[in-house]
Amino acid sequence: MYKKVIKEKNTSYDDISRQYYGTTEKSGDIAKLNNNIEEGEILIDVEEINITPERNNNLVTLIVENQSYENFSENSLIDGLNSVKGAVFIFNKSDTNYSFKIGQNVQIYDSEGLFLNGKIFNTKNISNTKARWSQVEIKSNAGILINSDVPYPLQFSNCSRKEILTEIANYFNVKITFSDEKELDEVFVNEIGSSYTAGINEKAFYFMLRICKSAGLLITDTGDGLFIGRYKPNTKEKLNLIQNECRGLQEMRWQITADGLARYYEFNSQFPQTATAKVQIPVPIPITQRINSNDFNAYDLQSAGERFVCSEIGNHFNLIAVINENLPIKSGSFAVVYNPDVNIDEETDFIIKNVIRKHPDKTILTMTLPCAYTFEIPKELPLCS
Repeated sequence: MYKKVIKEKNTSYDDISRQYYGTTEKSGDIAKLNNNIEEGEILIDVEEINITPERNNNLVTLIVENQSYENFSENSLIDGLNSVKGAVFIFNKSDTNYSFKIGQNVQIYDSEGLFLNGKIFNTKNISNTKARWSQVEIKSNAGILINSDVPYPLQFSNCSRKEILTEIANYFNVKITFSDEKELDEVFVNEIGSSYTAGINEKAFYFMLRICKSAGLLITDTGDGLFIGRYKPNTKEKLNLIQNECRGLQEMRWQITADGLARYYEFNSQFPQTATAKVQIPVPIPITQRINSNDFNAYDLQSAGERFVCSEIGNHFNLIAVINENLPIKSGSFAVVYNPDVNIDEETDFIIKNVIRKHPDKTILTMTLPCAYTFEIPKELPLCS
């Protein structure tokens, strides 16, 4: 049995293989099946990836230890950039007694195929005078990295980023694949030599994230593993959040925080030679911050510093939108926003960095300025004099 999907010109067969199989290993087979066409309608072997064919109208199916569930009363699918996929399901126990257990294997499918392979991490069973219900909280297989400390030894000397990331992922039996970015093979040199050192209680995922962010690389949870690569903006289709044009917008919150944001950032290294980089952003408050440079390549302090600063901007400029539909939106997509009610007075592009899709009728988006992932320092920032 085959499933028809649309391949965009800027979508690779690796991307499609990761989406439907959780790995790039099938990209060659998919390309061969479809005569390696660049764009248009293609076929995916759904029997091989065990996608449940048509499933009512829920569009989401939870499978726990091979038992399929679609009779949940609520669910949330959580997807974000540089984060691990997760989900929450709530079941009404008025007519059925559910007995979910921590550690059970889980697969979740949405309308586009596999959303995640993972495990149940938390459960709640509630009984009161009004109702009985069960809640299960699920993380993808990469979720173990969020709760696990980096294994000893904590220092990785004379290793490339790819080698370090692979070693940690393999230790926890998490699948990992990579793009062909040169920074992944780089044995970088920093202020303390040629090594990355984890904190004694630093969690594995956040250590991996630190390594990636220092080179401007993105961690993507495919649902069945991690993919490490550069952010590739897709501006072909943008979510329309223009006032009086978009339907179903319930709430918009434009949160700009200057606390902790500086105008001037300094990066210094004493090894292998003295080096200094200064980066300035268009924030009106003349605050200076000196950043620990241990994670940055001493031979590339300026560009590494600019990437860091752009990421900082993304942490301080956040736009939240609540829509009264369950929309198949993916993190990393673009939205165009115009909303004078929250002081967005001209059409502005945002990158969607986190999506919570709630069944049956809500989508919560967290967005930020594109510079946070494209690493181009803007000439001006919103609501800054």
